[in-house]
Amino acid sequence: MKNLPPRKKPGQGLGQRTISGAALDVRQASAFLGISEKTLRGQVSRGLVPYRRLSARIIFLRPELEAWLQTLDGCNLEEAKNNQMARCG
Repeated sequence: MKNLPPRKKPGQGLGQRTISGAALDVRQASAFLGISEKTLRGQVSRGLVPYRRLSARIIFLRPELEAWLQTLDGCNLEEAKNNQMARCG
């Protein structure tokens, strides 16, 4: 017999467990950055993006990701917002 996790009780959340708040899991961080989970995991393995490990889980801190984005070449956050406003009116 396999070692399975206990069944959820009525009223408990369904689906995968997620982290909410200032910490992001891989799915949330990839959505925040606008890239795929596979791309993000590749960047983590090459050490290109700031991340932390919580046991075996990879987590990202939103303030660290925002600061990392500011260091990238290209337009900054304010310029991107202005460009979007100009396009959308």
